[in-house]
Amino acid sequence: MSRPAQTLGRRSIYLLPTREGLWFAATVFVLLLAAVNYGNGLAYAVTFLLAAFATLSSAQGQRNLLGLVVHEGLPRPAFAGSVAGFRVILANPTDTPRLGVIITGHPGPPITVDLGPREQRGIEIPWPTTHRGVVPAPRVRISSRYPFGLMRVFSRRIALEDPAIVYPRPAPYAPLPAGNASEDPDSETAAHSGSGGGDFAGLADYRPGENPRHIHWRAMAAGKGVLIKRFAGLAEREIWLALDTGGDREEGLRRLCRQSLDAEKGGWRYGLVLEPLCIAPGAGAAHLERCLKSLALYDGTRR
Repeated sequence: MSRPAQTLGRRSIYLLPTREGLWFAATVFVLLLAAVNYGNGLAYAVTFLLAAFATLSSAQGQRNLLGLVVHEGLPRPAFAGSVAGFRVILANPTDTPRLGVIITGHPGPPITVDLGPREQRGIEIPWPTTHRGVVPAPRVRISSRYPFGLMRVFSRRIALEDPAIVYPRPAPYAPLPAGNASEDPDSETAAHSGSGGGDFAGLADYRPGENPRHIHWRAMAAGKGVLIKRFAGLAEREIWLALDTGGDREEGLRRLCRQSLDAEKGGWRYGLVLEPLCIAPGAGAAHLERCLKSLALYDGTRR
């Protein structure tokens, strides 16, 4: 879901000459002095021709950004040490192509895109991360040097609203705690393959948080609703992941991050204990995201 769009209007677009534009203006001024001093008609013609050229270039550059629609997309989370991403969606509502549109206001080189007629394009702004937590949303600027580089046309700073979440960097290795697994010798293998552990025990209504790999897709295709396959012993495949309050907190969070990823991959139902927060056992992408987000935002305070 994107934020309300912002449209670049005339009052939000500014123009400034570039270095090349200043040299061009100086050249025109020198030609004008020469034309006045010598009364040369050809020098006058060249001077006014270049001045008109610069004026049309400025108007064309402003038109290149005028009416451009800017949306904000949901940012992409990342693990500490990798690159998070803020999303900006540019839309061209006209039949005129928008060329050389530049996005700045972030670490790294500017991002340049071309938009065709009626085209909409999503651009991800990379943001390097070093530690877990929240990366505040940046203020970006849309600009252009089109068509000849004489003028820099730019918008006001556009403040993005949604911050990016940075998860702890997973520990290289962290064994899962002992849990209640089915005594069926094939249960572990079946759970790792995504088919469930133990003997098939029937179908039941799907509940949020359950492993989506156990959904009975054929029943859904037949219009019977979202049903999930139950297996004998599957309910016992639950583990609790808890933070060791006696050790280094950041290392403990990295360990829990690795265990959450491994538990999800292994088909376990896992709960998370971060005093005072307690997340009930579950599985699936939404449950994993909730656990990782809790690890990213954990500050150790008791409320």
